[in-house]
Amino acid sequence: MSLSACKRNEGNIVITGQQKSDQLTLFRTDTFTLKASTVVEDSLPANNLTYVLLGEFHDPLLGKSKASIYAKMNILAPENNFPNTIEPDSALLYIPLVDGLNFYGNSLTKQKLKIYELDETLNGANIYYQKQSNPKVNKNVSTDYFGTIYQQKLDSIGYKKGKMGLKPGLLIKLSKEFARELQRMPSEAYQTNEGLLKHFKGIAIVPQNDELNPGDGGFGVLDLANAININYRAKILLYYNDTSTYIFGFDQRSTIVNCSETGPYPDFVEAQLQEPNKHYNTTYVQALNGVKTKIEIPYLLNLVQSGSHGENNVGINNATLRLYVDDNTNARYFAPPRMNLFQPTSRSSDRNRLVEDALASPTKFGGVFNDKGRYYQFDITRHLQNVLNDMAFGGKDNNLGLYFAVPTDNPVIGARASIDHSKTKLIITYTKPK
Repeated sequence: MSLSACKRNEGNIVITGQQKSDQLTLFRTDTFTLKASTVVEDSLPANNLTYVLLGEFHDPLLGKSKASIYAKMNILAPENNFPNTIEPDSALLYIPLVDGLNFYGNSLTKQKLKIYELDETLNGANIYYQKQSNPKVNKNVSTDYFGTIYQQKLDSIGYKKGKMGLKPGLLIKLSKEFARELQRMPSEAYQTNEGLLKHFKGIAIVPQNDELNPGDGGFGVLDLANAININYRAKILLYYNDTSTYIFGFDQRSTIVNCSETGPYPDFVEAQLQEPNKHYNTTYVQALNGVKTKIEIPYLLNLVQSGSHGENNVGINNATLRLYVDDNTNARYFAPPRMNLFQPTSRSSDRNRLVEDALASPTKFGGVFNDKGRYYQFDITRHLQNVLNDMAFGGKDNNLGLYFAVPTDNPVIGARASIDHSKTKLIITYTKPK
């Protein structure tokens, strides 16, 4: 960027009590050179999320991706005299769909799911990551399901001697072997959560759709941690003795793990991943542990010179970054409702943290999709001021760029988008000594 491209606004900012020579000149520029590329997302947290994604998706734009669930179980009503020597009648797995934006992709696609018993204990004190090795499962006991990720209308199901209504969601009849595994555990498994954990560590739900065509599949947004009431919470209902029911619930969010797989990507995406130091007019963002966009401002530090007392610094009055979505969206493949902006933790790392503006002024920060203008806008005033301060006061180059990424939570949605950088704008208003 050439600083001669800046526009000087009418009038100066005068600090009361100072001489005319100390006046500050106000500038506004929207001609900064920006450099953008698509990079692989670093490991994202897989537990402690509000909701979880489930399904497999063959995106016509970005290729294949998959989301699996691993969850620890608990007991809702202890039984001291559970009849664990009889044969069960049946067992049902139910997980409610969230309200609002609850599916991404083709909800009519029938998907193959495999339900397994977990073979390792999920520890709520741990942080699990989406890209790490999936928790181990016991493949000797499983259930096969083929159907849509959720049913909009579900019939009432039996509960004790009456009926239980259900919200829209996923309802799967478990195999006889699975039901028998739940029915015939030692007595302590039905008395305390600690006893259950010794004999049944939880379940895994893993998509098995390797042959989906482009445009098929998608992700449902499910709620395993809802504990509002017995009807609407996720659970396994074990039926026995014709009219009796034992209910297993799911543990807290820290022991519900949402793992993901993404790729392989189309050639035009792989080309960016292989050469991320180039600039590309179109970049991509994707949910799960997919891809994000890196944005660099290579000439930002031309605004200041290195110093020890900040004598060459400038003051950022306002800095706005606006990113536009291209035309690869529709009712099924809508743009993410909200996006995040992060800063790298170091020059050599793909790890990142939220920019200071997001933490200091969340409502002003932005990031919500403007449907009419088809863009995301962020206030990054504090972030840019800090970068300039580091150079002006200490000679430290912390101009590391930014990461534009789909949130893992709030909201949870399996969305993606492509970004048109012919329209990207960084608009800065700043003051400097005259």
